[in-house]
Amino acid sequence: MIKVFANILFTSMYLCCVDLHSQNISTSFPSGGEYIYEKNDIAKPCISAVEYQFLEAEISRNNQLLNIQRGQQNREMATLLNWPVRAASGFNDCGFYFIGAFVDQNTTASSIKDFNCGSNTYDGHKGTDISIFPYGFYKMDNNQVEVVAAAAGTIIAKSDGNFDRNCTANNLTANYVIIQHADGSQALYWHMKKNFVTTKIVGQTVATGEYLGIVGSSGSSSGPHLHFEVWSGATSASRQDPYSGTCNTLNANSLWTSQKPAVDPAILKVSTNTTDLVMPGCPTTETSNESTSFNIPFQGASLPPGYAKFYIFLRDATVGSTIDVKILNPNGSTFNSWTYSPTTFYKASYWGWSKLLPTTPGTYKFQATYNGNTCVQNFDIVSSATATITPSGPTTFCQGDSVILTANAGSSYLWSTGATKRSITVKNTGSFTVTVTFANGSSATSSATTVTVNTLPAATVTANGTTTFCQGDSVILTSSAGTSYLWNNG
Repeated sequence: MIKVFANILFTSMYLCCVDLHSQNISTSFPSGGEYIYEKNDIAKPCISAVEYQFLEAEISRNNQLLNIQRGQQNREMATLLNWPVRAASGFNDCGFYFIGAFVDQNTTASSIKDFNCGSNTYDGHKGTDISIFPYGFYKMDNNQVEVVAAAAGTIIAKSDGNFDRNCTANNLTANYVIIQHADGSQALYWHMKKNFVTTKIVGQTVATGEYLGIVGSSGSSSGPHLHFEVWSGATSASRQDPYSGTCNTLNANSLWTSQKPAVDPAILKVSTNTTDLVMPGCPTTETSNESTSFNIPFQGASLPPGYAKFYIFLRDATVGSTIDVKILNPNGSTFNSWTYSPTTFYKASYWGWSKLLPTTPGTYKFQATYNGNTCVQNFDIVSSATATITPSGPTTFCQGDSVILTANAGSSYLWSTGATKRSITVKNTGSFTVTVTFANGSSATSSATTVTVNTLPAATVTANGTTTFCQGDSVILTSSAGTSYLWNNG
């Protein structure tokens, strides 16, 4: 069911489905809203009954090939699990996921119950869905969220090369890895990105925390997420719920090395934006319109002069909690501050404010504090867009020498020579300019820098008389004019 409230955009996410839309945002009130997700049901699960049958047959066949006896596989799990996703190197958001669905503990048709006696699951769901938020497809495209082995073991089944931008429930094959642990239990890693699954083959071992793939949207999926499923044996009938809770009837103890709470409030990201974000829906990649540099005077699309957009992205935003939001000056003092208090519980939500930018050049901080954690985004205020060229040495020199011309810092560069790097090496006479484009989209072209390359002079020697004479006589040799001289005799 889709909920609509005045002045608030609600987006639709289907677990295993995502559908988002953007809206214009008021300068007075926050806009954005809940990231709504419609859970699947027994008729359209992430893994179908037919797929389970195929997997069980594949696992049995591979067990035989690898000489793993089914009698070795225990129904009581001893393996403990680490968290199966992580941020890729260089990806620095404060967080990137929420739990879209836990294991369904209620086996009665059309009834659901998660381990915590709540309803964060769907009918017949056998795994834990870790949904990527915000900007799931952008993160997928840029390989920002990795799937890693929750425990050491042997790859017992694997699939890769399948389409990974699905938007509806379907019968397509997912990209996946299944790992068998030392106690015979299995872990299923589902919906991964095409051609990014580990290159290891069935029968090879993996260590805890080892890379397995990138979170994607392959198989019966309509948005980037990891379906993580645990079996104590070799069939889906032995499924386990890794979470310990009052309503977990499958296993008594937690299977996590450190269990996360059922409700886990967090701020996932803050951002400074030139205008409204754009979330066009599955499978189109989102456009964040983020910028960390603003040239004054600044004009953002659909915004009042001098205003920018400031966004926060939340997980499990609980009623009665308060998010403290601030813009800090370069010296740490407060330029602007406000608070936001959720009036409805949301698993995932985002909120944007249109706020006046500072005008004094410097590096500022936009930060939000929630549930004891602070998430920060630095941004620069620049008085105007300028482009300059700095030579590494003299710009007039002799043939055979060179000079390096370097542009001031920006996000991209275009030289009059056609080069697109920040620095170029010049060996010939000419006039050189560079256009520097900055992160906020503004650009400037430098004044010309002239390089003069002089032709190497020719040295001549003139004698004041004959150069053939008897011992005791002499001749004076005189070179052509120069600034210094070095004869071959020293």
